[in-house]
Amino acid sequence: MKNNAISAGGRILLSLVSLFYTPELSAISMYHEHKTPKLVVQVIVSQMRYDYLAKYGKNFSDYGFRKLLSEGMNCTNARYNYMFTQSAPGIVTLMSGTQPAQHGIVGNGWINYTTNESISATADLQEKGVGCDEGEGQYSPRRLLVSTIADELKRYYPQSKIVSVAADPNGAILAGGISPENDVYWFDERYGGWVTSTYYKQTLPAWVVAFNDSTLKMEYTNKLWHISRPFESYVCHNASSILLDTTIKFSFNTIFRPKNKEYDRMQQTPFGNSYLKDFTLEIIRRDSLGQDDIPDLLTVNFGSHRYITEYFGIESTELEDAFYKLDQDLGELISYLDGNIGKENYILMLTSDHGTSDNISKDKQLASSGTFNAMQFKVLISGFLRAQYGDGDWVSEYRNRQIYLNRRLIFEKGISLEEIQNKTATFALQLGGIAQAIPSLTLQSNYYGKGILHKIQNSFYPKHSGDIIINLLPGWIELENEDAEWITSASGSPYEYDIHVPLLWYGSDIAQSALHRTIDMIDVAPTVCEILGIAHTNACEGITINELITQLK
Repeated sequence: MKNNAISAGGRILLSLVSLFYTPELSAISMYHEHKTPKLVVQVIVSQMRYDYLAKYGKNFSDYGFRKLLSEGMNCTNARYNYMFTQSAPGIVTLMSGTQPAQHGIVGNGWINYTTNESISATADLQEKGVGCDEGEGQYSPRRLLVSTIADELKRYYPQSKIVSVAADPNGAILAGGISPENDVYWFDERYGGWVTSTYYKQTLPAWVVAFNDSTLKMEYTNKLWHISRPFESYVCHNASSILLDTTIKFSFNTIFRPKNKEYDRMQQTPFGNSYLKDFTLEIIRRDSLGQDDIPDLLTVNFGSHRYITEYFGIESTELEDAFYKLDQDLGELISYLDGNIGKENYILMLTSDHGTSDNISKDKQLASSGTFNAMQFKVLISGFLRAQYGDGDWVSEYRNRQIYLNRRLIFEKGISLEEIQNKTATFALQLGGIAQAIPSLTLQSNYYGKGILHKIQNSFYPKHSGDIIINLLPGWIELENEDAEWITSASGSPYEYDIHVPLLWYGSDIAQSALHRTIDMIDVAPTVCEILGIAHTNACEGITINELITQLK
């Protein structure tokens, strides 16, 4: 009888909750009280430095970046607070509100100490690609160790539509959360379509198949890259591939390009971003995002700038023009959202996963920058350890500024791990370009509260990080091999040019303002969670940007 009474009481309580509950009350929580937006759009522009807003600002239109700046909140001092600034850790940091030291995604990949095998942040042989060739598209979010904004939203609102789209699998999957019910798509370089994996779907929706079969991808692939405005108005005049003569209508490069392998090149031009924008608009229409009172989440990762930056550098006309074309794409996206969802019904956040270095100086007499050859470094470290401890493969791998020692061999030989780490770090410090070399045991047994060592520690996750963490001097970039000598600019450091990124908020009740206090990028996730009126992510270390939240009504 007691159990039945409780059950009946529970049914009455649920009925009362259902009677009085409305979605507008969902944001009346332990945090703040405001109306929940129908849609939150997160725009991530890969490898975008904060100073680009001022550098290119005079040539932006009134509808893209300038609209966000003139009608939204600009957080002028938003920075990542860890060392190894790369896409995968940046996206997870944004979505989880915690540092790589907690979420474990220390890079786009790492080494398994037990097997010495290379691990990708998202590769998963348990799954199959959907919409691509056999053996491709095998990805999932199974290596996510903490919850994300997407996970908490799905937990609170099971009917929410959560969509993540990017040029590469890492960008799409790590932002999409762990739920297999979410829609996650990335670009297939072989056939130029948008694909997913069996983790999410067994087949592509019919509308995605139709979009992939359209002629749009060929139109972008065959499009010539002309300047967007008069050349004299550009800030950077170092042009090598962009066409300055807008009367040119064809090129032999386009005519004789192989028909089945040209799509990867689209991502190395601004048209990769434009193609992503078109697919994003189709997603909003087909999935009816923001059309009811259950909040939806859309994350869009524009990735073409990463390729353009690395090849042409930050002083190139190509990169500058790519931002003008992105400005146009962004303006089209904002105009569509304003017109079809209503500015009062959505919030858009724009940021970047990391910045990038200045151009590497070609003048060998200058010590302000340089290139660090990863393969040569690994050979030198291996030679040093053989001289110290005898023949053997002492170095399992050097990756992402980390030396992974052969733990199995070390233990078989009875060598002290602390001793070999310290000797390796001491030797590494003697080599050109290295600013710090920190043994992992030192990072595990000490706490660094500020400065570069603090950022290195925030990047360190014991199960995934190497035995010695290397940090290069300011201005230096790492080349993974001899073939990478074409790289002009790269990310992966704890310095200002890599960690200082834009953070713009637009929509709903957000007024034009500039917030100049320091913002750690782990503050983004709790802020978005409070905008949505949901619990913070489970490993959240960030602090809500209250200056933004208090504007909402």
